[in-house]
Amino acid sequence: MSSYRTLYVIFLLSGAAGLTYQVIWLRWLSLIFGGTTASVSIVLSSFMLGLALGSWWVGRRLGRTRDPLALYGWLELGIGAFAIVFPLVSAASDGVFTAWVQVDSPPAWSLLVRALLAFSVLVVPTTLMGATLPLMAEYVRRGSLHGRSWKVGLLYAAHALGAALGALAAGFICIELIGVRATSLLAAALNFGVGGWALLVPRNAEAHAGISPVVGRPASTLEGKLALGVLAASGAMALASVALWTRTLESLIGNSSYAFALLLTVYLVGVALGSSLLSLFVKRLDQLPVWLIATQVVAASWIVVAIGLFYVLAEAIAEYGHTIQPIDFLLSTYLKSALILFPLALFSGAAFPIATRILDPDADDAGGAWVAKAYCWNTVGAVTGVAFAGFVIAPNLDFIQSIYVLVVLYGTTAVLASAALLISRTSIAATAAAAIFVTAGGLATLGVVRSSASGRFADHIHEGYPMFEVAYHEPGLQGVTTVLKPRDGREGPAPNPMLLVNGRRMTAKLTATKMMAHLPMLLHPDPQDALVIGFGMGTSYRSALAHGGSVTTVERVGEVFGSFDHFHDDAEVVRSHPRGRMITSDGRGFLKLTRERYDVITIEPPPSIDGAGVNHLYSRDFLELARTRLKEGGIMAHWIPAPHAQASVDDWNTFGMLLRTFAQVFPHRRVIQSHPWIGVHVLGSMRPIEATREQLEGRLGRPAIGADIAEWGGLPEEYFTNFVEPKGAALQGNVIVTDDRPRLEFNLLRGWKAKSQKTVPPVWW
Repeated sequence: MSSYRTLYVIFLLSGAAGLTYQVIWLRWLSLIFGGTTASVSIVLSSFMLGLALGSWWVGRRLGRTRDPLALYGWLELGIGAFAIVFPLVSAASDGVFTAWVQVDSPPAWSLLVRALLAFSVLVVPTTLMGATLPLMAEYVRRGSLHGRSWKVGLLYAAHALGAALGALAAGFICIELIGVRATSLLAAALNFGVGGWALLVPRNAEAHAGISPVVGRPASTLEGKLALGVLAASGAMALASVALWTRTLESLIGNSSYAFALLLTVYLVGVALGSSLLSLFVKRLDQLPVWLIATQVVAASWIVVAIGLFYVLAEAIAEYGHTIQPIDFLLSTYLKSALILFPLALFSGAAFPIATRILDPDADDAGGAWVAKAYCWNTVGAVTGVAFAGFVIAPNLDFIQSIYVLVVLYGTTAVLASAALLISRTSIAATAAAAIFVTAGGLATLGVVRSSASGRFADHIHEGYPMFEVAYHEPGLQGVTTVLKPRDGREGPAPNPMLLVNGRRMTAKLTATKMMAHLPMLLHPDPQDALVIGFGMGTSYRSALAHGGSVTTVERVGEVFGSFDHFHDDAEVVRSHPRGRMITSDGRGFLKLTRERYDVITIEPPPSIDGAGVNHLYSRDFLELARTRLKEGGIMAHWIPAPHAQASVDDWNTFGMLLRTFAQVFPHRRVIQSHPWIGVHVLGSMRPIEATREQLEGRLGRPAIGADIAEWGGLPEEYFTNFVEPKGAALQGNVIVTDDRPRLEFNLLRGWKAKSQKTVPPVWW
């Protein structure tokens, strides 16, 4: 029998590889199915469902498995082999998806195809992954080195700790240094190393002996049913907690990939610590069902405390809004935010060893069949949690409201479980069960009251920002959309209205946003069809319609369309324009599925430029896709912020990298500085972009176009002829932005080396 230390290290490496795949494959498949919440939830649910299927499958076959460690080794090799061919499998899925789904396909059909393809792509590797924990637990049970600790809980902890290291390594180091594909291959190398060890390590005779009978009371007893039920609920609430807390914390720290990676890392470390601590003495605990239910009560209680800490953290971060700070400051802010989730993760991790001990109470270590059943229920619960948080809670409730729903869920789970103990009239700590019932009922009631109370965000704006009032505040599938407007009756100059999505400012009413539409349409000989990706305040879309052609705008956050009336007095007229079309969709996904071609494609990308997912709108792969959707002689217009514009282009090297990326796709370009000077409009085409002064003057002389450009102050006379062509260092070198090397989104090491600083965005809490 190999030493347990070696087993834990091996399983830790397996966990690191598994989480790396989850990060990489979720990113990969979002490029195929779109980056919407629905698509991401479907992919994540498919991943979890495969894990559940694997644990169920292996649990039914452990009785016929002579050497669990050898089977484990073969499964690890299979996972690694699949990772190598994953690009081919995903490419085939991409072809099927684009053949079966179009922009105007019914939403139900589109979701069904996404779900079927995502599950088909992921079912093989995730099924293999889901079988590994029961096999390793069975190998340990058949060994002779039993002790006081509950080994399956320690294995679970090692796997969670490995997953944390995988999230940290992939998110902070590997993707930036070697890219997405190479990171996946590195994870495959871990699988091959782990699988090879499992097949080659010497066995003792005991490890090869026939399986001994499973010892322990059956899962059909009250305690067994309760353990599985609570474990399923705990899995659901764990995934829902991560999703909803991530959205809420995003309103403080932004949507950086590093913030997400650190949140996930800290949460997984908490799960590992909670599982390992309980595993050390769970064999010596009495009344285990009560302990299991207590984890849910304590989790509900902690969420109430965490909400208070959220407000404290918001006040601390708000002091630094609009200031420029080193990268270390931002990372420390991310870590402080993530620590809010740490105790919640502890209680989530503690539930697994307690539940498996309840299922197999008389064994020295848990049997693989019981572990498989427990892991299956826990993972099926996780699938439910992903769907419930993404499709039910988030679209209907805003930040703190949704967090209080978690209190309701944890409290309700504890109420039902403790009631089951009391109704059974067993001797299982009736007093403790009654106390839990009352406490959990009170917490659930508190959660119901608080989650039904709207206006918390508006109340904080009213208290902390007397110049603003909340004019519009709507949760939705993709995020919470808010409009801040000058408060009536205030003295002094009125501030500009603001559009926030998930608490972050999206855009501003600037002439530069008008020119995102006007420049390409003025320089095109005859623009009849235009596509505007990113609606924002609606400025670019509104300006494009002034040219008289057909204009389609695509916005991922549908509630943003509802905010249009708060920024433009003629919003209702523009909304009903006969040649305009507003579509709620992921911009890149729309381009992928549409069969239409356009004279002009222009993009108003969301800030910040290094935010999670924004790289997909600047990569060479995206620009090549956009090029295929242009008509002959069509013009692509992009926006590149200047380093001084505080839009996360922190240096001129990054600025030049974006120009080089654009130049690789479009051989003919025009670049013009924005007015005011906060960035450049980059126009590209497969043909020379030429416009005479007479052509420009004729277009500018049209009343609708001239009036729109002059609405907020106009432009200098020479503006439209002041084109520049970047040369020299701006276009030299081979470093560009691609989907495989997302250098905009993953730039930490480069930023540290350059001693870059970041602007801390304002916090509106």
